[in-house]
Amino acid sequence: VTEGVGFVKGDKKGGMKLDFIDVRRAYFHAEARRQVFVDLCEEDDVKGMCGELVKAMYGTRDAAQSWEVEYREFMMKAEFNQCWSTPCVFWHKERNLRVVIHGDDFTVLGSHENLMWFRKMIKSRLEAKFRGMLEPSNKDDSKVTILNRTVTWGKDGITYQADPRHMEIIIEDLGLKNAKSVTTHCADVKGQEGQEELLDDDRSLRYRACVARINYLAQDRSDIQYAAKELCRFMSKPTGANW
Repeated sequence: VTEGVGFVKGDKKGGMKLDFIDVRRAYFHAEARRQVFVDLCEEDDVKGMCGELVKAMYGTRDAAQSWEVEYREFMMKAEFNQCWSTPCVFWHKERNLRVVIHGDDFTVLGSHENLMWFRKMIKSRLEAKFRGMLEPSNKDDSKVTILNRTVTWGKDGITYQADPRHMEIIIEDLGLKNAKSVTTHCADVKGQEGQEELLDDDRSLRYRACVARINYLAQDRSDIQYAAKELCRFMSKPTGANW
C-alpha cells in the first residue's frame, strides 16, 4: 500500500486508496454445482414434494466452493490475474488494481479512478455494499471495520487493531472495571491457595469464551501473547485459581 500512496508522496489526488466492499448474500449469487434437494418451507410445503437448489445455499457443503467459482469467473471476466500462491488475491495489470477476497469481503487497492471503475463492475453483477474508502486526509482519521478489525488511515500512515468490543466484553464479564493494571505479562495473585477445584459447567463455559477472545486479540497484540498462551493451557480443565 505504500507504493505511490498519498501520505508518502503528498499526492492526494494521484495516490493510492483502499476500498472496502461487502457482497450481500454472497452464496445466493453462485450457481448450484451439484444436484441438491431441500425441504420446502412451511408455507410452501406439499406432502411428497421437495425443492431442488438452483443457487448455492448457506449450510450446504459446497456453498463456499460454489461462491469461489462465482467470484473467480467475475474477476477473470474483468481481466484480473489470479495469484499463483493464493486463489484469494487478484491483480489487474493495466489498471494496477489489487484485490484481496475473504469470504464476501473485497479489499481493493488502487487509484480513485480505478476504484470507482471496480465499484461499477462489481455492482453490475453482484449485490454490493460499499463500506468505505480510506485515503490520506488532513481531517479526522478515517476508519473502516473489516473482519472485526478497525483499519485507520491517519497522518502517520495506516494502522489496524482488533475490535475493542472484545476487551470491553472480557472486562465486564470478569468484573474488572475497577481493577488495577499490572506492568508485567503475568503476576502472582495472593489468596488463591486451595482454589484448585474444577469450575462448574457454566463458569467453565464463560472461562473458555473469555480466553478465546483474548487469544483472538493476541494475534495483533504482542504484549498479551504470553498471558494468552498461559490462559490457554487450562482451557480443558479450568479451576478456581485460573478464574
